Amino acid sequence: MTISVVIPTLNEAARIGDLLRALQHQTADIEYSMSETIVVDGDSEDDTRAIVRTFPNVQLIESERGVSRQRNAGGRATNGELIVFMDADCVPPPNFLRNVARSYKRFPFRVACPWLVARESFGVRVSYLIFNVLFLAGQSTLRTGSGVCLIVPRPVFAQIGGFDESLHLGEDIEFLRRCGWPHRHLLIPLQTSGRRFQTEGVWKLMGFYARISPAILLGRFGRLRDVKYEKSADNETEQS
Repeated sequence: MTISVVIPTLNEAARIGDLLRALQHQTADIEYSMSETIVVDGDSEDDTRAIVRTFPNVQLIESERGVSRQRNAGGRATNGELIVFMDADCVPPPNFLRNVARSYKRFPFRVACPWLVARESFGVRVSYLIFNVLFLAGQSTLRTGSGVCLIVPRPVFAQIGGFDESLHLGEDIEFLRRCGWPHRHLLIPLQTSGRRFQTEGVWKLMGFYARISPAILLGRFGRLRDVKYEKSADNETEQS
């Protein structure tokens, strides 16, 4: 099995190097091989692209801003059997891709999310634990998940036409629902950053997610197009 990793970036100079190094040190295994790592940059104003170019086996694509637009550009350029869409502030453990490949071979899925582990404070880690439990419990009913990392077979990505570029909120959940079933929440940990919780506060952000949850759960994503979604300067990858 071949795996392609697609990473949308915008002003991620402080983090992209850690992710690319972690991908270079993934455990070798007969279960899979890396097809390519593709970074899709949305016109960063820092050294993101310069850092990416220091990794000789990483493909850099420049794109218009917009996380869905960038994911689509990267997804269309892939050759792997599985596409792993991963945010730039993730740091996968050495056995991450091996375990993803093994899980897919045992129980093939049309879309999957890993178990997200935050690096920040206790409150942020608890928030991520709550989300993980909800995602796991509702994988066959609520059908929800997180765009921090989405794993999809390339034929499924092509079949559904990628992410809806008109959405700036809920585009990840809208995507995984169009992927169809089975949708799985894998018990495979992926370390990520809860920087948005850190900068805006756990309770404020949890309240925001609670307010938009009814529209998401009911699948009325169009209602989210007019919802103001302020992005901190430290979380610029998410762009409409």
